[in-house]
Amino acid sequence: MDTINRLTTLFLITTSIWAADFQSGQAARVVIGQPSFTAREAGISPTTLVVLNNRLYVADTAGRLLTFDPSKIPSVKDDFAGSQGSECAVCGFSPLAAVDQPVFQGIAAVSVFGKTVAVADTQNHRILIWRDVSAPHASQAPDVVLGRATRELSAISASSIVEPVSVVFDGKRLFAGDAALHRVLVWNSLPAIDNQPADAVLGQPNFTSVSASDNPGPETIGRPAALASDGVNLFVGDTVNRRILVFTSADAPLSNRAVLNSASLSDGPIAPGTLITIDGSNFSDASESAPDGDMERLPRSLAGVQVVLDGVALPLLAASPSEVRAQVPYSLGNASAGSLYLRSERKDGSVTVTNAVSVRFVAGSPGLFAFGGMEPRSGLILHSDPNAPDQPGIPVTAENPAKPGEVIVLWAGGLGAVNDVDSDSGALAGVPYDGPDAPILNAASAFVGGRPAQVLSATLPRQAIGVYELRILLPDDLPSDPKTPLAVEQDGFVSNTVTIPVQNTIH
Repeated sequence: MDTINRLTTLFLITTSIWAADFQSGQAARVVIGQPSFTAREAGISPTTLVVLNNRLYVADTAGRLLTFDPSKIPSVKDDFAGSQGSECAVCGFSPLAAVDQPVFQGIAAVSVFGKTVAVADTQNHRILIWRDVSAPHASQAPDVVLGRATRELSAISASSIVEPVSVVFDGKRLFAGDAALHRVLVWNSLPAIDNQPADAVLGQPNFTSVSASDNPGPETIGRPAALASDGVNLFVGDTVNRRILVFTSADAPLSNRAVLNSASLSDGPIAPGTLITIDGSNFSDASESAPDGDMERLPRSLAGVQVVLDGVALPLLAASPSEVRAQVPYSLGNASAGSLYLRSERKDGSVTVTNAVSVRFVAGSPGLFAFGGMEPRSGLILHSDPNAPDQPGIPVTAENPAKPGEVIVLWAGGLGAVNDVDSDSGALAGVPYDGPDAPILNAASAFVGGRPAQVLSATLPRQAIGVYELRILLPDDLPSDPKTPLAVEQDGFVSNTVTIPVQNTIH
């Protein structure tokens, strides 16, 4: 057994030169025991997790021992380009076996790897580490003590440990679950000194955050009662939310604010069908855009890049080293959040992945398309053609400004689901809409120059991919202003503000 442990340790050390890391605030990539990352059904209440011989063994509060096959979980580097549909492919998972066999509670507070032992000392708010329990001094005291317990929430840091309830060392990294702070601390190598700060935190956006979320998501942890690691994936038993979250190390960091509405260029909740832009760096070795055809389906891989949302590759509009544009499915089930990351095939044949980030879903989150420049940007707006009211006319410009009381045409993203019952196939992500103009299901309102403006129509036009057309009647009393502000509101979410030149020839 010692030989096996030494070989395993050597393997982990030698591969750590290229090993991926965990990022603070990253999202879980997989959820076991729930149909989505935000569901809170009966599920599992895990108290102990063990990864052994390619199996995940789970003891829960119901006195059961459950066996799962981790190989059924898609690998983070799998090719998802052929994936279809919008169902979460990394949610749920049924156990191979379930037997009534109570397991000693508290075993999750001890981790043994080779001659290294880590103990979560809950009562004394600390983690104890014996680097080599066979050493002569091991019987006298641990080699390292982690934890600076404090009841002052303003003093919480990367060294704070308030209620350690779980710990695991996988030969490379040390993980410690803190129930009071709803988080897991990550040390990328075995700590060498007392109170050594953690390198990353999971379950919280940063080391100082301590709040518990009432709405579970892929980035939140209620109570990390049990931990297990296979060297790449960290399994977190979350008893509060009755699930097991699987966090995966990554080759490259992705910011929690990297996913933007392509129209507003701002982060935040995403509606069904939204065009998104993902900002970052080193996403690909080249740039590529989708073919420009009237009825062409969007590809799910460009420049070797895939955007994976809940285990399904999204249709892509363009990919470059610093930016990827994609479309979110129109059908998101009952989930209110999902897990997204990027997978990149490099020119040398290697595959790299970013960490996963949480994406929140809402019914509508409008954004208005505009020209480039500083915010508020100049809106991409047309006059309505007086001779053909159903057709857009010429652009609204400083030389040809809008007039009070006229109808203007503009384009938006993020307006969500549409009434597409008259279409043969309905609105599908990555496919030009083939039906008659479909009105949005959730009404939108507009404000121009601080005044309410009537939205005459808000539709997904024929052949559009995620771009909605809005027709707005300008108020009769708008004063002249070359930069009149205009914004749209839907379901309590307000779009970015764009400007429009208005000339009132009467006042």
